[in-house]
Amino acid sequence: MLAHPTLPGPRRHRGGPASGGVREMRRCAWALAALLAASPLAAVAQTCRGDAARPVPVTGVAGSLQNPCLSPDGTALAFTNFKRRYNQGGAIVWTVPAAGGAPARALSPRVGAQSVNLPGQCWSAAGNAVVYSSDVVDRDEIYIVPAAAGAAKRLTDRPGFLAWEPSISPMLADRSQWIVFESHREADPDGAGELWKMKVDGSGLARLTQGADDRQPQWSPRGDRIAFQRQVKPGQWDVMTIDAAGRGLLNVTRAPSRGNTGPSWSPSGAWIVYSAGGPDLDNANLFVISATGGAPVRLTVNCGYDGAPGWSADGRTIAFESAPYDPDTRGSTTLWTIAAPAGMR
Repeated sequence: MLAHPTLPGPRRHRGGPASGGVREMRRCAWALAALLAASPLAAVAQTCRGDAARPVPVTGVAGSLQNPCLSPDGTALAFTNFKRRYNQGGAIVWTVPAAGGAPARALSPRVGAQSVNLPGQCWSAAGNAVVYSSDVVDRDEIYIVPAAAGAAKRLTDRPGFLAWEPSISPMLADRSQWIVFESHREADPDGAGELWKMKVDGSGLARLTQGADDRQPQWSPRGDRIAFQRQVKPGQWDVMTIDAAGRGLLNVTRAPSRGNTGPSWSPSGAWIVYSAGGPDLDNANLFVISATGGAPVRLTVNCGYDGAPGWSADGRTIAFESAPYDPDTRGSTTLWTIAAPAGMR
């Protein structure tokens, strides 16, 4: 993974404040003293949150916990751990029981590489494998690894190109599964992103978008559409969807925000959760919107940052990363869950 860019929608999905840029919390300065005097999770819950979100207890892993991704049966949670701080240092993909408590288990190699999963749809339909990107060999490529035990398999090998942010489709009618991912030229890793897809065995590679800056793709529950974020103006991002062939572009979000990023589908396919900043928010929070567009509904109430959301398969829970500040400026994020709104599942 490359250095975190100043624009939202970071590479290989490190998460990232969707408000864009580096801004201090102005309305939460009063909370920082309490944060320094108390445990981080307790301080966040008591002084910074105004919702019913709950932290996920993760043991045996130090550093920044990011990109939560719930398994299809809801029993396991995959996530990325940056060892140094938010989006910095080596990174490993781990899995832990969704209820937390038990020690986390590493899925990607525990070496000096940066291995990163995308929140949302990172598990195979059977729940027996996880997809992620890694630069463990030379450049960023897509890998799939058994969730129980076993060696990861490299799926992409395209000299001159980088592959990040993989999302895996549900099982389709023809019994196939596809992976959609973001790709860049290796010579210009901070340039515009393109969306590509391939089958889970690495065959059938096809480009879906070009000419814009598209990132963080997510398959819909039926596998017929893909949600992603597109940079529509410098520093401004909107959530879009296309069909599985790259056609039928729909601009879902049109809110006055510097960043509508990190979309994830509800299991019904009717709703999308995403992270967004705005004129009245110092840091990004989570919002839910109809997959066809409309007025967004605010989900989290946090004077800090909430991002990288992923919906559970039963529709009841949304997992996300959170910090009581802008994590791009200092510190790390932890993993949280919140109940999905009734009627929006």
